[in-house]
Amino acid sequence: MAMVLYEMAASPNAKRARLGLLESGEPFESREVNLLTGEQKQDEYKSVHPMGRIPALDDDGTIIWESGAILLYLADKFPQSGLMPTDLAARGQVYQWLTFGETSIHGYMGPMGFQMFRKAPDKRDEGILSRGRQRMPEVLDILDRQLEGHDYIVGDFSIADCACAPWLELGEFFGIEMGRFENVNAWMSRMQARPSWSA
Repeated sequence: MAMVLYEMAASPNAKRARLGLLESGEPFESREVNLLTGEQKQDEYKSVHPMGRIPALDDDGTIIWESGAILLYLADKFPQSGLMPTDLAARGQVYQWLTFGETSIHGYMGPMGFQMFRKAPDKRDEGILSRGRQRMPEVLDILDRQLEGHDYIVGDFSIADCACAPWLELGEFFGIEMGRFENVNAWMSRMQARPSWSA
């Protein structure tokens, strides 16, 4: 039985998991969960993800939710995919940057996304948007320095890249100045050129 990814195509968090699946090369089925109509809050879906969020992965009855956990699961299940290096020190770097994507990037951009996509313009919390615009340059500067001389975050492509890139695609739309981060922009161009990005 093919794995099933519960997602919403427009969701950066779902895209993180989808990138990992596509890069693994393993077959999977995508099932769209419509957040705008509240499908994620229905009992049927909450039996998959008790918090009513996306993404969630069903691997023949093994349910994994949280996009970072899905990425780690895929890397462990399909070691031949190259999603995770074999060297322990390099693995530690992947863990670090995956967590950076979860806490530092998503920590600011996730709340911004909720305001931008789920609230009417006159109902948005401008404090949340302003805080993200003020703090994200520091986050991007750290990532930019890490990418100096590297094609991908830890050198070779890994789940760290899957974890960090999808939210950054929305940077300019959210009003975050992205232009001066040359290494980040070059890396994003490489990510967007991968077949998995637009599949």
